[in-house]
Formats: sequence, C-alpha cells, structure tokens
Amino acid sequence: MSQLISKSQLERSKREEKFVLLTAQQVKKDFAMFGMQVDFSGNVNFAYQELFDQLKIYIDDLLNTNCEKLKSLLYQIDLSEKEIANSDSEIHFSSISELITHKILERELKKVLIRTYFKEKEL
Repeated sequence: MSQLISKSQLERSKREEKFVLLTAQQVKKDFAMFGMQVDFSGNVNFAYQELFDQLKIYIDDLLNTNCEKLKSLLYQIDLSEKEIANSDSEIHFSSISELITHKILERELKKVLIRTYFKEKEL
C-alpha cells in the first residue's frame, strides 16, 4: 500500500496540518516504546526539521552503541534495511544517520496516510 502513495501525494501531505500533527504523534509513540522522548512544539511549518534534529541524535547514538535496538525500532516503524539501502531520495545526506532519520519520518507519514485512507473508507 505504501508504494501506492505517490511522491506528489507525500509532498502535499507534508504541508497539511492534520497530517503533520498525526505524524508527530506517531513518531512520539514509536520512539517512546523504546524509551526515547520526542518533543514537538506544534509548529507545523518547522515540524520536519524539529523532529529530524531530535531523531538524528537518537539514530546516531543507536548506530554507535546499540544496533539491535535500532533494528527493533526500525521494525516497529516498519522500515526495512533494504528500503534504506535502496533509497531513491533526491535529497543527499551527509551521513547514514541523516538518511535513516529522513526515511523514518517519511515512513511515519505514510503510516498516517494509510491509516487515514482506510478510516475514511469505512465511513
């Protein structure tokens, strides 16, 4: 299903307050399951950067100290190592932790969009 979400749909959704807030909630929930607190100010215009900066610190730490916990986190988020390795992102990242962080935020948004799509189909 996540392959059915086009890049343009994803880009549009990144700017919609509803989806930004739901994505921030999802990120907070998934990271909290692993004892990592993520804060969000609620400022939709800077949400990506705000979340990115916090998550990157956690990802850096996990890459250096606990790869098994990172794998478990990625499993919870439903992001495979293969998806990270086969990244076709137009954005170029200076480190693997930046790429992983970006892919996490992208995947969390996709989860929100899929959940919203199916909730609306039920109505």
